[in-house]
Amino acid sequence: MRNLWTLIVRYQLVLTFIILQGLTLGWFVSSHGYPRGKWVRASLDMQGTWNGYVSQMTQLTDLADQNRQLLLENAQLKSQLVRFIGKQNPLTLDHTINGLIIPAEVIRSTVFLSSNFLILNKGTRDGVMKGQGILHGPYAVGRVIETTETHALVIPLIHTEMEWSARLGSQGPVGRLIWNGKDPQLATLSDVPKSFTVRAGDTIFTSGFQGIFPSEIPYGLVTANPSVIDGEFQNFEVQLGAPFQQLRYVHVVETGNRETVNDLMDESQSLFQ
Repeated sequence: MRNLWTLIVRYQLVLTFIILQGLTLGWFVSSHGYPRGKWVRASLDMQGTWNGYVSQMTQLTDLADQNRQLLLENAQLKSQLVRFIGKQNPLTLDHTINGLIIPAEVIRSTVFLSSNFLILNKGTRDGVMKGQGILHGPYAVGRVIETTETHALVIPLIHTEMEWSARLGSQGPVGRLIWNGKDPQLATLSDVPKSFTVRAGDTIFTSGFQGIFPSEIPYGLVTANPSVIDGEFQNFEVQLGAPFQQLRYVHVVETGNRETVNDLMDESQSLFQ
């Protein structure tokens, strides 16, 4: 307290000047129209600018909430559509999708590693299980390999140690989709018979053989780059449809025959051991 009083006594002239100057300016601004108008306009500009920043931040927060709500509604509509189509034509859909579509947000991801991964904010508590496929819009993204109650670990298409069963067009041959470890939007479709004609822009679909995705989910499109001949087969460059560098919201889907396919694959492996 003594130090504060000493400081006030030492700088009393400066403090008195500041106080009187403030009172004088306040009287001058309030009693004269021109400076008062300038002050009001300046104050209005500052307040308007601040309110604009606050409004932008509020809109961004509201937009994030709206995106989450739209994602949830979109998933619900997709689930209802799947169930409706299944009732109308059960022979074509009954063994493909069981109606489970779960919206999720990507909370962490990598794209420039050889073994990339995604982490989702949904887990077993929300119905997410190992082996389920991940979609972004209509495009395949990857598969769930590990789950907790609240999160899921996903291996995406851009993983050098994974091969994905892919079909060229809806009626074409089945090959292997492999990522080359370089461009996160480019992969290679291999083991396509050399006799089969492939054109730039042809769609590469899931085959449904692995039990991860329903059949005829698009991976991407064949690029205009020429094919590479490998013996009796040809390899093609594929532009992946899922934007892996901008992934934010995805959907988890369940194929109705996943467990059956896995059981048969395990049984076939045991027979040949």
